[in-house]
Amino acid sequence: MESSSELDRLHFFEQACKISEATYASNPLDADNLTRWVGALLELSQFQSVPDSQKMIQDAISKLEEALSINPKKHDALWCLGNAQTSFAFLTNKEDEARPYFEKAAQYFQQAVDEDPSNEIYLKSLEISTSKGRRRYGVIECDPLVRKGLEKTV
Repeated sequence: MESSSELDRLHFFEQACKISEATYASNPLDADNLTRWVGALLELSQFQSVPDSQKMIQDAISKLEEALSINPKKHDALWCLGNAQTSFAFLTNKEDEARPYFEKAAQYFQQAVDEDPSNEIYLKSLEISTSKGRRRYGVIECDPLVRKGLEKTV
């Protein structure tokens, strides 16, 4: 059984998704909203079965691509896209199938760093994604800026 704090977290991100979906219906060109929505989706994906998690991550990737079509230099969306690619790679059983997702993640982390070179989270993500001895580092946390936006939304 999940702990009370996990259930609270699940509920929080479910509410964030509902709010983001409603905001999207009234303003589909809000790249910040799309990025917040993705942050919630990535957090919720951790509570799903592997196939459902993969579907949720693919949905997140699609929303991030949409946000980037609105604002191609949106560094937090680029960083989240790197996280989404990494998360998808972690859910892929075979190393040769996961590799392209890790490679895409590194590209997006590099783009995020290019847009915001002083962001330590982006720099660390890039460092981890490009290390030769890459290991699976566990749960990818939501960017604190995205989390702050989610908390404001909810």
